[in-house]
Amino acid sequence: MKAEKYRQLTDVHLLQRIWRNELELALQEVDFWEKLLGTLSEGLDARVTDSDTWKGEVSQLHHFRRLAKRLLDEIKEIDEQVAAGVRVDRVLDADTRLNHQYLRQEMDSFHADFRTFKSDIRQYMVLQPTF
Repeated sequence: MKAEKYRQLTDVHLLQRIWRNELELALQEVDFWEKLLGTLSEGLDARVTDSDTWKGEVSQLHHFRRLAKRLLDEIKEIDEQVAAGVRVDRVLDADTRLNHQYLRQEMDSFHADFRTFKSDIRQYMVLQPTF
């Protein structure tokens, strides 16, 4: 394998490992927020806390859980494509590159949306009378 191809392969692999770790951390954060919202629901006062807003926050958590799991599956699929390409000496063919590019865009979108959501849910939690 040529040095340039090997470097590209290493870069792709490293980036996907970073993404996998970030998504697994995001899943842990989703679990944390879900437990915290569950605790909040026990003392939910309809006069102070809008239950629709609370349900919306829980719905968002479920969305991010599904999205993170889907992205993890896509990373695994690309890893398998790369491994198959290495075995037949077709490292990072055009299809794999397009898949990786798409995944990069999806991860960028996930990062931005999840960051915004975490900011919103922190604000929501701080405004609750039980805290």
